[in-house]
Amino acid sequence: MGVGCLKAISVKETSKLKGTIEIQGSKNTVLPIMASSLLASGSMVITNCPDIEDVHVMCQLLKCLHVKTYYKNHTLEIDTRQATYAMLPAELTGKLRSSVLLLGPMLAKWQRAQIGMPGGCAIGLRPIDIHLEGFMRMNVDVKLHHDILCCETYYLQGTDYTLHFPSVGATQNLIMAAVGAKGRTVLRGVAREPEVVELCKHLKHMGVIIEGVGTDVLTIKGSSSVSCHDYQNVYDRIVAGTYILMATCISSRIYLKQIDDIESLKTILQVANQLGANIVRMEQMLCIESDGVVGNGNFETGGFPAFPTDLQPVLMTVLTKSEKDSSLMEHVFEKRLGIAQDLNQLGASIRVNGREAKIEGGNSLTGHTVRATDLRQGAALVVAGLMSKGYTTITDISHIERGYEDIVGDLRKVGADISYV
Repeated sequence: MGVGCLKAISVKETSKLKGTIEIQGSKNTVLPIMASSLLASGSMVITNCPDIEDVHVMCQLLKCLHVKTYYKNHTLEIDTRQATYAMLPAELTGKLRSSVLLLGPMLAKWQRAQIGMPGGCAIGLRPIDIHLEGFMRMNVDVKLHHDILCCETYYLQGTDYTLHFPSVGATQNLIMAAVGAKGRTVLRGVAREPEVVELCKHLKHMGVIIEGVGTDVLTIKGSSSVSCHDYQNVYDRIVAGTYILMATCISSRIYLKQIDDIESLKTILQVANQLGANIVRMEQMLCIESDGVVGNGNFETGGFPAFPTDLQPVLMTVLTKSEKDSSLMEHVFEKRLGIAQDLNQLGASIRVNGREAKIEGGNSLTGHTVRATDLRQGAALVVAGLMSKGYTTITDISHIERGYEDIVGDLRKVGADISYV
């Protein structure tokens, strides 16, 4: 994006949105695909790769393992032929929650892994106990020493393991570890998110035998003959969902391009319809129309196909525009309701009790200076700025840049008064 040291975004209240946004490649899909490159020796090309901070940090982590990466014009080339075992430093893993996804491939390739504890957004405890419990069931010795996670095994053994929560990251990590295990691994209660399905499809192209893709039970056969395969990244359903929900609270006629399949958006589109938007599917595009009058309702987050937790802060923001009361129940991350405090600062009336938020209707927002504390909350604050009287300044935008290529540029294309400051 070229914003360098710029740390804030300024947004002015916007009465109408009109224009076209091209949806970027998926962050949550491409990061595990990048990690899976370690499973084979060779080169691969990922197209439609988003130009975001998380991708560049993952490239740095792969370089620590002597993997060559080259990024240009949304194309990422990865060469693992010289890949060599190394410890992954905390100064890098602490920048990226998805750094934990390198554990599985490293164990499959080298039977050991040492990484600094993963970082990411401050949206809850986000334990990695499901990852580690699954590894231990696969014959891995796990130790934590001075914030360095050490995993080691003589050999990975296929197992039958039931996840006590359908964690997307744990599902992906255990799938990749199972590729290097002896025999078959059966994973039960797994996440069914599109990002998991995409990883499984890619691994099958690499030669891995996986059964049950798209269900909550996966069977993976360990394999020593895995080959590199190119990958065409899908669009980012969370970025698309952000703009779909944004259009419900402002008079809009916007087009979202590069959307070739709406299966992963179905619940998001249903919620947008309930809020008052009219959505028409076209070839590789969606048209969202709205008069900006927001409906209300009682909403819950959950694992796919339920409404995604990543869009809950945006949904809460939009619901502050409704004239009627609404509620939101967060079932995934216990601290993701934290945006309520920021929205109240702007003039909303939201009461949080545990994992439930009650949003009082009939209040208007007024611009203020607010701080992005995580990726999705930061994007939601940008949407709040579009709804708030006067100007809103969002600071610490490095969080937003982890997942949105250029949210300012995107919104300018549809007529928003927004800029970096």
